[in-house]
Amino acid sequence: MPAPSLTGFNQKVIVGIAEMAASNNQNVTLTTYSLGSCLGIAIYDPVVKAGGLLHIMLPDSTIDSVKAAKQPSMFVDTGVPALFRSAYQLR
Repeated sequence: MPAPSLTGFNQKVIVGIAEMAASNNQNVTLTTYSLGSCLGIAIYDPVVKAGGLLHIMLPDSTIDSVKAAKQPSMFVDTGVPALFRSAYQLR
């Protein structure tokens, strides 16, 4: 017997290096690859059923404040607050 088709059931969002994504759509799967020396941070709020994923490269944005302003998800100290703000907006 063939496996059941899950077409249309789930949408995959790929979070690249120095990127983040948040969603409150239960049919969306947030995915990342190539974590190697990077850090992946996932959050989930069961009350509003919203989650987020962050793929961070570096710990501290003070090494390049211009880059941090343009791409906050590259750094832990700017990416984590940005991830939470993004998820809070889904309420």
